[in-house]
Amino acid sequence: MKRINSIVLFLIVSLISVSFSYTISNKREVMITRHDKDEAEFLKLAKKFEKYICHLNLPDCEGTIVADQWVLSAAHCAVGITQKFENGRKHFVIIDDVEIEVDKVIMYKEWDDPQADNSLLKDIALLHLKTKPIDAMQAKLYVDEDEVDKLVYMVGRGNKGDGLIGINGNDGKQRGATNRIETATKNWLTWTFDHPDTQTKYLTEFEGISGPGDSGGPAFIVKNNTVYLAGISSWQDTKGGDEGLYGVVENYTRVSQYIQWINEEMTGNGNVSEAILRVEPKPDATVYEPKIISVNADTLKKYVGEYEISGNIMRVHTKENDTKIYLFVSEGQEYEFVPTGEHEFSSEILEGYKLEFKNEKNGVFKKLIIIQPDVTYELTRK
Repeated sequence: MKRINSIVLFLIVSLISVSFSYTISNKREVMITRHDKDEAEFLKLAKKFEKYICHLNLPDCEGTIVADQWVLSAAHCAVGITQKFENGRKHFVIIDDVEIEVDKVIMYKEWDDPQADNSLLKDIALLHLKTKPIDAMQAKLYVDEDEVDKLVYMVGRGNKGDGLIGINGNDGKQRGATNRIETATKNWLTWTFDHPDTQTKYLTEFEGISGPGDSGGPAFIVKNNTVYLAGISSWQDTKGGDEGLYGVVENYTRVSQYIQWINEEMTGNGNVSEAILRVEPKPDATVYEPKIISVNADTLKKYVGEYEISGNIMRVHTKENDTKIYLFVSEGQEYEFVPTGEHEFSSEILEGYKLEFKNEKNGVFKKLIIIQPDVTYELTRK
């Protein structure tokens, strides 16, 4: 199984093999819904929970507000923030369209060097915010151990699609979906993405699963009009098939098994233990801001096209009245880059990620160089 030790590595993996995966067969989820419902219903469902949601800005991943200055998310997302801290950078999450600085991350140290089977790890992390978000709502922690058969609500702005076609791009809209918990083990809550024709008690009206960009996001249980956080989006078992189709199984971190740990850490009473990692930004931490230059529309057109590496196709495109370029990779993942040098573009969020275009012929560039912190890839125009 492939090791995943940061949100940065997720991007590398998505560019050269499978998009945002733990393993070849156990893939992270997609916000996919049943095919026989109007999409507007899923958008409407998300509105009911949007005040509880924190966008981790990595550039994706989600979390849930659980106290005045605390967000609960997945460790495999939060490790990206700890790496920014270690590199002398600040990090800001987004709550209700407002950026708020993170001043501490708490997680299990096993994520420093994940083992081969990440499904054995504790995929949970706490983020402490420097200031209290305004006009946000706090989900209560689900403390009971009776989760099986409970209806859950998932929320996120990951990739869209349905159970027949799988992933179908990303429009940035926040969607909600429902499912019903089938199993509750030591670490995980699980449920299946059921086809509408399936004869099962677990099928729900707004059946769906979560998606790339949704990792770390919530599975809510609502009791007596109170919203409880029961699960944290972690990984998806595709059962050997494609991602996001009917029959895949979701795996969410089971919050009820971490109640004591969460409460102790939030009150500052956590045990001094080699098992726990507590990371804060450096005193002289700075904000990463690439220096953007001007590029005219005619020059941008020279970069647009499809590029290939090891049989995988990536597409570079632009958008109307926009000086940025967008790299579209497998299964609907799209990344935004801004011009920072001659024929050079940088990620606005992920420091050290660049695109360079080389070998101009007949008005277009023939080579795309993808530069990442520890590796460089060369792609050829199709």
